[in-house]
Amino acid sequence: MKYTIKQLLNDHQTGHSEFQDDYFITIRAGGSTPYGQYKQALRELYKRVRGMREIICDIGILEIDIDEQYSLAVKGETDFERRRAEVEHRRKKMQMEEAGRVRDNTKRELLRFYCQCCELKAKIGDLDSEKRARLDREMWAEKVKSMMAVDFVTKGRLSPSTYEFIGALPKDMRIEALHFLSEGNHKFLIDWFETLHDESQFSDSLLEEGDMKAFKALIEDYS
Repeated sequence: MKYTIKQLLNDHQTGHSEFQDDYFITIRAGGSTPYGQYKQALRELYKRVRGMREIICDIGILEIDIDEQYSLAVKGETDFERRRAEVEHRRKKMQMEEAGRVRDNTKRELLRFYCQCCELKAKIGDLDSEKRARLDREMWAEKVKSMMAVDFVTKGRLSPSTYEFIGALPKDMRIEALHFLSEGNHKFLIDWFETLHDESQFSDSLLEEGDMKAFKALIEDYS
């Protein structure tokens, strides 16, 4: 069966899939703690909000350019000017199609990271400076354990960069991390790492129907 190029490109995502957003961005980069994942999800949400604002402005400029080139193609003073405007008019319309695809994929990712942030925020609660400092320590302690576990699995020993990282920690955190250097604790650390994200999958439907409609209305304002 033959398909048109447009039908095929409708299946093309310019951004990441939901699986990538969840596991290879928020969980992989954020680590095992809800706070670390929340920080990463917020970074990604911020990027998508900025991206959405930019693409909507780009689309606005393209709309002006399309109208301008159409006018020149009709009313240009010379034949060359009119012909050149016709080509530019086609070019701008093709750019508009691509901009619309980028907008739709950015909107989809924005929604996914927004949903992640809502779920993680519900787990973390309100943040003040004291709570943020405590959660930050817990996040880095877990990240160091993950780095050590990866080193033990892949190399059988700590890499120099991981050891230097541990050396930069506060004394109490450094002592706790070095506890895992003893051979008897290697297996415990690896077992912990292998089950790290068993319960970390994000929900497929994180928003109530009313909330979803309100959010979609909000991002429609960008477009």
